[in-house]
Amino acid sequence: MKKPQAIWLFAGGPMQESAAKSIVALGHRLIVTDLNPQCVCARYADEFLAFDTFDVDSNLAAARDLTEKYEIRAVVTLAADCHHTVAVISQHLGLHGISPDISRACRQKNLTREILTAAGIPQPRFKCVRTLAEAQAFLAELGGHGVIKATDNSASRGFAKLNAVSELTDEVFQAAVAAGTTGVALVEEALVPRHDCISELSVETVWFEGEMYWLNWVDRLFAPDLKFFPTLARYQDEKINWGVEVGHINPAQHPLAVKEQVHALVKAAGLALGMGKEAGGHVLKADIMLTDAGPMIIEMTPRLSGGWDSSATTPARGADFQGGIIQLALGEPLDLGLWHRHFEFKNPNLYAAILANISPDAKDCVGRQFALGTDFGRERSLQLSLSNLKENKHVL
Repeated sequence: MKKPQAIWLFAGGPMQESAAKSIVALGHRLIVTDLNPQCVCARYADEFLAFDTFDVDSNLAAARDLTEKYEIRAVVTLAADCHHTVAVISQHLGLHGISPDISRACRQKNLTREILTAAGIPQPRFKCVRTLAEAQAFLAELGGHGVIKATDNSASRGFAKLNAVSELTDEVFQAAVAAGTTGVALVEEALVPRHDCISELSVETVWFEGEMYWLNWVDRLFAPDLKFFPTLARYQDEKINWGVEVGHINPAQHPLAVKEQVHALVKAAGLALGMGKEAGGHVLKADIMLTDAGPMIIEMTPRLSGGWDSSATTPARGADFQGGIIQLALGEPLDLGLWHRHFEFKNPNLYAAILANISPDAKDCVGRQFALGTDFGRERSLQLSLSNLKENKHVL
C-alpha cells in the first residue's frame, strides 16, 4: 500500500498556524514537533511529537518510525529558531534542505562573526568568554562599552547592554550563559546606531541555485525610535528596556542608497556563509543595524522572520512567504509562477505595523502580546495597531 505523503513542521505556535493550514490544504499529512502538546498547530496534526524542537537526537529517533508510516516530502520550520534540527533531519532523510553547516554557523553567533570577519565583512570586536573575569577583562579592552549575549539564542534572552565594567556582574554574566546551550557567553563591541532614522532592520531574502533575490525588509522598533512617531504617546510614558523590541513597520522606509548598501552587505554575507553553493531554494534572514559607518550585520539565520512579520504583516500586504518556503522545501523551482503566487506583494503600497504590549520590567522579547494595524499612511498604521492593542484585539 502506498504511504500517505507528509510534511514535518517544527514548532507549532501561533506564528506557525498559517503554515500548518497550508500543509493540510496541499493534501499532505501534517507531522508537528513541539514541546507543548497544547500548542495551536496540534489541532491540525496527524502526528504530534512532544519533543523539544532543538532535541536533534529524539527527533532523529522518531524519524525512523515516521518513515515507516509516511512518505515524508519535506521538513520545515517557519519563524522559529530550530532550523538546525530541521537541517539535520532533512539531510538524514535525503530531503531538500539547507546545509547543516550553514545552519550551525548561523545558530552559533560567534561562528557567524568568525566567518564574516574572515570574509572581510565589517564586524564588531567580539570574544567568547567562559568566566566572569574573562568577560570583564575583554569588556575593559572595549573601554567598558559593549554587550553580552547568549551564543545561540534569540528574542534578547540573556542580552544586556553595558556602559561600564562594573555593570557586568555575575548575575548578568550567568544570565547570558544560561540563555544559551554552549556554556559560554559572547561579549561584543556595542554598535552605535544612527540617531537620525530607525536604525534596526530585518531583511528577508530567498536564494535559488546560488543567486539571492530580495523579498522584503521591515523597520524594527525599539523605545528610542518612538521619537519619530510623536502620536504614540502611550509608549513614551513608559520606561522600556533598551533591548526589547516594541514592534515593527512593514516595509522599511529608507533611501535607495541605503537599500543598495544593505542588499550588497546581505549578499556578501550569504556568499561567505556558503549560500552560493546551495542547490534549490532557501531563505536567509539578516538583522541589520544602520550606523554612521554604514550598515552592520547583527545576526543571520536561515528562516523567515518571527515577531509576526512573515505570519502577520507580510500576509496583510498580500504576500504568502510561508507558503512559498513550503513549496521550496518540497523542491519546487523558484519560477515566475511561484514568485507571483507567494512572494509578490498584492498591496505593495500598504503599510502594516505591529506593536507589542510590553511590561515595564521586561528584560527580553518573550511573552509579548501583539496587535496589527494597516493603512496607506505609515504613522497611521501604527496608530491603528496601538488602538487594537488598547482594545485587546491581539494577533496572538
